[in-house]
Amino acid sequence: MKIGWDRAGQPGVVWRVDPLDDTSVQPERDPELARAAVEGAIIGLRAIAAMGFDVASTTVHLTWIGMNVVDTEATAVRAAACAATADAFGLLDRFELSGDAQGWRCEPTRQ
Repeated sequence: MKIGWDRAGQPGVVWRVDPLDDTSVQPERDPELARAAVEGAIIGLRAIAAMGFDVASTTVHLTWIGMNVVDTEATAVRAAACAATADAFGLLDRFELSGDAQGWRCEPTRQ
């Protein structure tokens, strides 16, 4: 998962994956995984905001979402996007990834 962010555009999450990159999830080919990536970045932004950081004018750019066609599923992509968003803000150490029979999650670490 590769993302970037800035404060120059509209706040939220934007898809910036090269449409010719067949190593990445693509909305036309993998709509469920593309939606999960966007949702995960939004979850990450909301969690960061809940920690007291100002992300109101932040735009997250999704630039590459890797996958393995055999076993990549939506909860893993969602959790990875959340973690990548936290990492882009230098806050990954405040989040935890966990998984069980229900799927993968990325959540702020409980204090």
